[in-house]
Amino acid sequence: MVSILLMMALQATPAVPAVSAIACPAWEREMSFADSVRRHDAAAFAEHVDPDAVFSVTGKSPLHGRASIGERWAGLVSGKAGRLDWYPDHVIAANSGDIAWSSGPALFETADGKGGKTIMLSRFSSVWRKNADGEWRVVFDSGSDPVKASAEQVQAFQAHRARSCDMD
Repeated sequence: MVSILLMMALQATPAVPAVSAIACPAWEREMSFADSVRRHDAAAFAEHVDPDAVFSVTGKSPLHGRASIGERWAGLVSGKAGRLDWYPDHVIAANSGDIAWSSGPALFETADGKGGKTIMLSRFSSVWRKNADGEWRVVFDSGSDPVKASAEQVQAFQAHRARSCDMD
């Protein structure tokens, strides 16, 4: 059931999401956050995380604080624990322009121990806050349990990644 929902969500995702002008900076920051992981840049990753952030908010052991999150995510950020990629397909911001919610697909690629790879898909949800220094930082983050992805789902993931914020 979850796999079907993920496939439907990926197929229904517009190629370029319509994001309001007020939410576009949060969309861009989410893309920058994902890029920090693709580039294996731990310092940039940490800069996207609010000092008071909580990750895995729906899990059994939420991670509290930038340092704890950085430690737990080190293998993914470095690429040693596999490859992680994601992008937002929904971003909405409060009229105040200082808090936003983003959600989208995430793709995990790991070695299968047999010389091949396992590719899984999930969905993430994040809450962003514009801090006093003017930077957007993720405050809350969570995701669904990953499920094995088909070749078609991986292609859809790649095809639906928008490169710029299309404001409505």
